[in-house]
Amino acid sequence: MGKTTIDKIIARIMMVSFFLPMKWQPMVVISTSVYFVICSLYTSRSISRQNLLWALFLGAGYLLYLGAILFTPHEFARVANKYLEYRLSYIVFPVIFALVSKDYLDTIFNELRYFVYAAVVMCIATNAAFVYKYAVLPTGFHGVTHVAYREGFEKICGLHPTYMTMYMVFSAGFLLVQGNAINKFLKYSLFYALLAFILPLLAKSPIIAMAVMLLHQLWLRRGSLLQYKWLFAGMLAVLVASYLFVPFVSQRVQEMAGLSGGAMKGNVTDNSIYVRKLIWTVDTNMLRHYWLAGCGPGRLMYLLHVRYLFYSLQYGYDISALDPHNEYFYQWISFGLSGILVLLSALFMHFCTAIKHSNFLYLYLMLILSITFFTESVLARQQGIIFYSFFSGLFFFMLRGKRNIA
Repeated sequence: MGKTTIDKIIARIMMVSFFLPMKWQPMVVISTSVYFVICSLYTSRSISRQNLLWALFLGAGYLLYLGAILFTPHEFARVANKYLEYRLSYIVFPVIFALVSKDYLDTIFNELRYFVYAAVVMCIATNAAFVYKYAVLPTGFHGVTHVAYREGFEKICGLHPTYMTMYMVFSAGFLLVQGNAINKFLKYSLFYALLAFILPLLAKSPIIAMAVMLLHQLWLRRGSLLQYKWLFAGMLAVLVASYLFVPFVSQRVQEMAGLSGGAMKGNVTDNSIYVRKLIWTVDTNMLRHYWLAGCGPGRLMYLLHVRYLFYSLQYGYDISALDPHNEYFYQWISFGLSGILVLLSALFMHFCTAIKHSNFLYLYLMLILSITFFTESVLARQQGIIFYSFFSGLFFFMLRGKRNIA
């Protein structure tokens, strides 16, 4: 087996590792990444200081967590130290890809299709397990709601529905941009499968990002839309069939449209729209108090617990404390103006790089992340922060290898 073949196998393992159990995921993705660092240093024996500075810039959010330790009260120090461990990949992957040579970055990118394959296989296996679980019950699927489906999905595969939807939308973006490298029948089969699996989960923000992606593709191909008439027909058929025959889809659509009824007080934890209103109220209240200097990441959840306690007393039942469910608010409330400026600066640099190099898959990745940041604290979960730091770092430094970025 040649060196090139081994490199490809390692890159494929790296892509599949995103769908491994949480305990295994960071170990596998980091160890495979380090393999390419070692290979790069062995072949080139040179390190770009400029790339390392860019890595520190892109991973500056982690430096804020390091700095926050100095100002964290003793009673919250344990929580702040825990965040340091959880957020380590924030800076690890930019540094890793700053050290990996252009040839190896291309090798990793060229195996990205295995991320798509793994996403579809994971969804097939998870949905098959979910169907089997209820098919053998005497009651069957009677009374199974979209909430039970989403909770069951996460329990079976270990991935939160929003994050899995981000993965699937990114996979769909790959098929739209890089799909010509795949057999045409396989490409369309994968695309329709992803669409069919995305709809029952119906995570709002990633789907909005997908709609933007599709509109962009329509604009790019506006001169030859008739060539894709069967693709559009197939998408419409999947949408209609999902709404009519998959009850979780219609239930979720009705909830999101505010058609499920009920007063705010009586249903605050039963309807995600009402929960979002409550989260928004709490977040904006926190922001008014801590917009300048922040409250510190170690103290954030304690302050949220206090506020949700009062809402629990108001509504007469326990409302579990929720994190901000908004990455922009999370960073802003935690670190004040410095937090939101660091996050926006990194996103701005990623968008500029993607647009400058006309790399639409990179652009779609950042659209998915930046839009989902509005409704989810993406970087507060391992599956979110690794996805963000890995792929954004990969694209950024892969493009830097083509020509210098001003």
